[in-house]
Amino acid sequence: MPTLNFAHRGGAGLYPENTLAAFRDAVARGCDGAELDVQLSKDGEVVVFHDYKLKPDICRLGGKWIEKPTPLIKDLTLAELRVYDVGRHNPASDYARARPHSMPIDGEKIPTLAQVLEVTSQSKKPFRLQVEFKTSFFDRSASSDPVLLTEATVAVLRKANYLDRTIFVGFDWAGLLHAKKIAPGVECWFTTMELDFLRDPPAQSDTPTKQMLRHWAQTGTSPWAAGFDPVNYGGSIQRAIKAAGGDGWFSYFPDATEQAVAEAKSLGLKVGAWTVNEPSDMRTLIARGLDGICTDRPDVLAKELKRSTG
Repeated sequence: MPTLNFAHRGGAGLYPENTLAAFRDAVARGCDGAELDVQLSKDGEVVVFHDYKLKPDICRLGGKWIEKPTPLIKDLTLAELRVYDVGRHNPASDYARARPHSMPIDGEKIPTLAQVLEVTSQSKKPFRLQVEFKTSFFDRSASSDPVLLTEATVAVLRKANYLDRTIFVGFDWAGLLHAKKIAPGVECWFTTMELDFLRDPPAQSDTPTKQMLRHWAQTGTSPWAAGFDPVNYGGSIQRAIKAAGGDGWFSYFPDATEQAVAEAKSLGLKVGAWTVNEPSDMRTLIARGLDGICTDRPDVLAKELKRSTG
């Protein structure tokens, strides 16, 4: 089966991330699907937004860029979230400079998942969604509860008859495990961070975050793994995912080495990679037989996929 082209946050290198404009473009472009991030608003609506707090690089109010400190998404109602314009990047930000090809679309609002489904349902071919549960395992107070978010998200997708075109992903495996519990047939690809804390020896340059990840990994107490720490499976992230009931491994792309992909495939797991924007990396991963590549530049990936098939 050919590698699938997933537009990361709708194609964040081409249009403002996680906006209806981005998802419309991904559909029109003929992508196989798109990745998006879901959270719960204060009034329980499933909204599509990446950061746990309103992002100053992309949010305007009354024509002016907002400034830190900004409120948590979970502390604002849908109506309160909808007053912000997210259709343009702050040109003074590093975020904007990293996405020079992104087309501004003034007036774009933070969408609900239901609104995105209205757009993707118009695709002439089955359009898959990689739906990421955005919950914080570092600080549970920063985000929605993973169980509540999963249940609300499944309900929206089920109402739209979209579960069969959904792949749940997420760094916080608690949500994925609950998704398998309440919707056993849904596909789940378990996402992993950069895995150097599992394989590399400690270094003086380790950040406090990496030190904590390493400690959790060594002691089998990682909150992100929800009881399926690799240390209990011979140090293998792939075997841990298989034991958790995962259908696939959604890896940080440098971790998708030839050996790692082969191990995952031998266990019957699909393999995807995030976020791949360089053509040379795309070519390498296509050659390794990845099932899906998530990219900010689905236009570039489409060219590489066409080239790979001659």
